[in-house]
Amino acid sequence: MTRGFETPVAFRYREYRLFQADRFLATIATQMQSVVVGWEVYDITRQPLALGYVGLVQFLPAAGLSLLTGHTADRVDRRKILLFCHVGLVACSLLLYARGAAAGPTATSALPIYAILLLFGITRAFLGPASQALMPSLVPTEHFASAVAWGSSIWEVAATRCALEPSAWTRGPCRSRPCSRG
Repeated sequence: MTRGFETPVAFRYREYRLFQADRFLATIATQMQSVVVGWEVYDITRQPLALGYVGLVQFLPAAGLSLLTGHTADRVDRRKILLFCHVGLVACSLLLYARGAAAGPTATSALPIYAILLLFGITRAFLGPASQALMPSLVPTEHFASAVAWGSSIWEVAATRCALEPSAWTRGPCRSRPCSRG
């Protein structure tokens, strides 16, 4: 006698399901945006080193603010931090869109993009510790190992899916001007 599919124990908790759905969608959105930003910066500068600066400007806030962001995640309501961070990520995305719409195909400097990515990096620096610190409150202790394992798998699927088909996520910006990326 075979048993049917049983819902993994961590997914029996509504807050955990919502949290993981949010992480999954936010990871895909961030991956899509990263590909588009990289192409945009390279299209403007034609310098491979400029792509390194894209990563650096997003990494430095996490490294420089790690003590502050960890302390904040311990002292402030983590759900509020996540809410503010997601609002901040949306605002950064809208700023990137507005910069692209305003500059059009004649953009000559990537500096505005770097400035927005710095804000994006600061926001993500607060998002990470708050997300990690929130997870234990979403499931009972006896199901925490399952929740962590599933959370890790969900993130991997979201990050890998986007990496497998980056062209599918970047077709939109090419419509606004000829794709001259070689």
